[in-house]
Amino acid sequence: MRFIIFSVLLLHVVAFGVEIEEIIKNHPEIKAIDRELKSLRQNEIYQLSLPDPIFSVAVKDVQLFYRPFDRNLEPMQSIELKLLQSYPLYSKREKKSQIVKSRYRSRYYALLEKKQELMFQLYQAAYRMWEVEEKLKIVKEYEKVAQDLISLTTTLYSVGKASQSEVFDAQFFLTQLQRKEIVLKNRLKRIKSRIRYFSDREIKISPEKPEKITELKTLIDTALKNNPAVQRRFQLVKLQKEKVSLAKLEYKPDFAFFGAYSYRKGYRDYISVGLSFNLPVWKKNKQDRAVLQNVLLKEKEENQLKATVREIKTQLEESYYDALSSYESYQLLKDIMSQISHSVYESILSEYQVGRKNIFDVLKAINQILTVKNKIIEETASYNIAVKKIEKLTGEIK
Repeated sequence: MRFIIFSVLLLHVVAFGVEIEEIIKNHPEIKAIDRELKSLRQNEIYQLSLPDPIFSVAVKDVQLFYRPFDRNLEPMQSIELKLLQSYPLYSKREKKSQIVKSRYRSRYYALLEKKQELMFQLYQAAYRMWEVEEKLKIVKEYEKVAQDLISLTTTLYSVGKASQSEVFDAQFFLTQLQRKEIVLKNRLKRIKSRIRYFSDREIKISPEKPEKITELKTLIDTALKNNPAVQRRFQLVKLQKEKVSLAKLEYKPDFAFFGAYSYRKGYRDYISVGLSFNLPVWKKNKQDRAVLQNVLLKEKEENQLKATVREIKTQLEESYYDALSSYESYQLLKDIMSQISHSVYESILSEYQVGRKNIFDVLKAINQILTVKNKIIEETASYNIAVKKIEKLTGEIK
């Protein structure tokens, strides 16, 4: 968390002793990619190895229509034992191994990208759950205020200082709060259902107040260096460059060595040795096409790398300004609007008690307080989500 300047911003995550990183590590998608990485490690060794030798047994020069089981009719009749070993050029095998390494690294960054995306989704759901729980606390608190207000309007109505409609308005206000409570509870259930996608364990998170974040340019530099999506694209470009090199090596022949022992009945046995290699006589339709194909794929990956860099920059700028907007709004709400709304409410309530204001003014003042409190909670959650998005884009989310 080098890029964020917090005075005191510690994210307290409790999941019955299990860290979020541990939860993500055990996610089925992460396990699947991890198995793929292990298989690529094995393939790297495989590509460096020589092909298996081929052993063959041949019965040569069989006379089908004249004494087919006799093996001493002529000298060419023999039983041949042959061993063939192909020997692809070491440079080709080495290049294939490098290709597997690059593929491994690209999949590693894909795993890291997926892991960080899942982490962000989990944090996002946890912050939204905190937001709903805090709003529910406020609703519960103001349901009691509404009940007190109903009692007050009823008393004033009984002595002729308030109309019956004011009593109904206070009751309607309580009903609105109860309806909001129902909506929030159902939303909380949906969020918890989403969290169960990651883990069945209970997760609690408590974000601290918004603080300033560092310069955008520093964040962009960090993202271009650490972002797993950018690194994955870089590895794919490198992979295609190695495939171009391998395609060019295909102009060079591969070799095969063989040795054979021939057993002859009634004649002397003999051995045979030999060397074979392929000739690239069809290079215009084969090797040339393979080189061109891989060059085009390399250019495609280079363009996709540029597109990914642009996308990361755009998302980072959006998240930066989201966090900045939430921070500035939070400061305004907390330092000014919260105090003003409470002062207005206290003033209007005292005037209402002496008959100088009506219930509509009181309810309007209460709604202003509710709006400010809810906005403070929303901006706090939005700020922390934006910060986690920045951490994901810079490759530093934990």
